[in-house]
Amino acid sequence: MKKLWEKNYKLDHAVEKYCSGNNVVLDNELARYDVLGTLAHAKMLQKIGILSKEEFCKTKSVLIGIVALIDKKIFTVELGDEDVHTKVENILIKELGDTGKKIHTARSRNDQINLDIKLFTKNSLLILAQQVAELVRSFQELAMKYEFVPMPGYTHMQKAMPSSVGMWAGSFAESLIDDLSILKSAFDDADQSPLGSGAAYGVSLEIDREYTSKLLGFGKVQNNSLYAQVSRVKSQGVTLHALSQIMLTLSRFASDMLIFTTSEFDYFDVPSELCTGSSIMPQKNNLDIMEILRARTHRILQYAHANSAILAGLPSGYNADFAETKESLLISFSIVKSSIRISNLLVGGIKPKKDNLKNGFSKEIYATHAAYQLVKRGIPFREAYKQVAASLDKIPQFNSVEVIKASSHTGSTGNLQLKKIGQDVSNVMMWWENKQNIFDQAMNKLIKPVN
Repeated sequence: MKKLWEKNYKLDHAVEKYCSGNNVVLDNELARYDVLGTLAHAKMLQKIGILSKEEFCKTKSVLIGIVALIDKKIFTVELGDEDVHTKVENILIKELGDTGKKIHTARSRNDQINLDIKLFTKNSLLILAQQVAELVRSFQELAMKYEFVPMPGYTHMQKAMPSSVGMWAGSFAESLIDDLSILKSAFDDADQSPLGSGAAYGVSLEIDREYTSKLLGFGKVQNNSLYAQVSRVKSQGVTLHALSQIMLTLSRFASDMLIFTTSEFDYFDVPSELCTGSSIMPQKNNLDIMEILRARTHRILQYAHANSAILAGLPSGYNADFAETKESLLISFSIVKSSIRISNLLVGGIKPKKDNLKNGFSKEIYATHAAYQLVKRGIPFREAYKQVAASLDKIPQFNSVEVIKASSHTGSTGNLQLKKIGQDVSNVMMWWENKQNIFDQAMNKLIKPVN
């Protein structure tokens, strides 16, 4: 297919493949957003008189047709197309002739890809936020169901103090609520329209950037045209950081599950259908999903680092280096979404083995509790500490349930405020639901058929 910039020579195939090969495949993920951006741009071109009303209506009809093909998964960007922008424009030219040739007025492929990525990021974050909220509620449900089931607490991989399944599960729920707040920052960063920044230096036409921003449902226009372009990779970095925080929470869950389901611990029962087996050892039941999740956490961290490493030291203006960061963003979203789904599946299936958890409470785990008992009798803590340390073999075998219920300050085993988790996530999700409504309304209005 003819390139938008093609002049009096044909690009060497090896050069074309090297520059565009993998990015062309990734453009299929962005195709719908490219067409939606083109719809908004065409509407603005009509507003400023570049397109007549009739030309706009014809352009919109063709673009809506392309959206339908994308939704049916029969629109494919391939190497010869160069990129999704070229393919869409060439279709418009083929269908509309000179009218199609007007669509690139006041626009660069630079601000097109920037716009596509921002729209893709916003939609992906909206989906991800819903998934995270569902996982929060799953952890909350697990915590409430087994709130006062004693569970040994560990520091330095050694038994430390009495804990509970409620505290353990609740810790993941609260971590994910914080992760939702970090996702909000990423969304705010992506909620700025770069459209109209051109190749980074604006255009010498009286375009209306505020108008296209409103049509596309953005919170605001990204003002400085140069910054709008060079911020692309930086903005992706903000999102990748937010994604990595979710994966770090899930990675802790994965490591705990792998440890606590070993035969040495055997604290939780896992449904067999969530485990794989060994081709040589008949007895094996492997929790591979958590090992893979743990490994994929490192992949997300690597993608985040690669994104920043490519950005570091680049001069102002568009640089082709930017294209190498697209893969990091798109693949990271895919990994995080699937990791949340698999974690939710596991949380809903595990059951604590109460007898094994209780047996894990050997006497030394009550050492600090024994010291506090002396403190209640007026003995200074440091002296109480020394007395218990000198006679560990004499620590009583306390009742584990009574001990965890006795710790009643905010956030402790006897006062986890698990119901508050539900209220907290509902409050957070009100913000996300508002953003979802704004996004959906804008996108649906753009593809509303011409009357």
